[in-house]
Amino acid sequence: MTAPARLPEVHRHGLGIVLMLGSALSLSLMNGAVKWLTQAGYHTLQIVLVDCLFGFSAILLWLLATGRIQWVRRVRPLLGLYVLAAICSCFALFYGFGHGQLAQISSVVAGAPLLVAVLSYFFLGERLSRWQVTLALAGFGGILLVLQPDGDMAAEWPLLVVLVGTFALAGSQVLVRALSRSVHTAAFILYFYMGAAVVSGFLVVSGGLWQPVAAADMPVFLGCAVMDVLALVLMYSSFRYAPASMVTPFQYSNIVWSALMGYVIWQEQPGLWTAIGAAVIITAGILFTRAALLRKTGMAPQT
Repeated sequence: MTAPARLPEVHRHGLGIVLMLGSALSLSLMNGAVKWLTQAGYHTLQIVLVDCLFGFSAILLWLLATGRIQWVRRVRPLLGLYVLAAICSCFALFYGFGHGQLAQISSVVAGAPLLVAVLSYFFLGERLSRWQVTLALAGFGGILLVLQPDGDMAAEWPLLVVLVGTFALAGSQVLVRALSRSVHTAAFILYFYMGAAVVSGFLVVSGGLWQPVAAADMPVFLGCAVMDVLALVLMYSSFRYAPASMVTPFQYSNIVWSALMGYVIWQEQPGLWTAIGAAVIITAGILFTRAALLRKTGMAPQT
């Protein structure tokens, strides 16, 4: 789907950037809501269940209302593997944001695009230049800086869980790239929400993890689910108006929003190593995206 032709290119690109910034802000607000609900005593799986039930219902109703249900009828065997990877990632990230520092967790997750590139090299045969390999290694080094142990296992455990979840996230995105020509974007979103709702629902019921939702927390649950869907809508909409290579770097603003939210609401003060690691990850990610664009347009040497 292309952007409306009546908009000048500079305006279309600007709108794409604004939409991506909105997506990053929505995602940060969702992560903050997850942390708020976790500290209020709700189990991670209950938060995932409510979020995914809302997302599944919203996407399904939209497909039915617009007569586009055929978009999700074409499936492939690998779609099940994508759903599994996405569910593992969702559980890990929700746990991490609920129990860790928002800035630290966001910094680790920001390394996912670099992991996607490396996994695509091994499993999809996509080529990487020496400069891109160097940038990927630098990004991994930034993650290690954020993960630098300080002896507090309670603080380190959420980071380790999120690291595993980030690998699962990268794996799911590689599968999206592999299936994108035969599976519609709506199918990826719908089946992920459905799978995550079924798995989390089973675990919540069998484990007796459901806790009655207090009236004061209902708006937070609703806001969390709305921000999740809104972040996806804004992200995919941004790609209609500007090239992915142009808008993707603005996803890193999520780290800034998360750090501000963590500081203002929970008085979280990211340490020096987190700040340095985040800077390394962001810089490596932006330069990697630029290098990929130059290779695609033939403006960079194929080294």
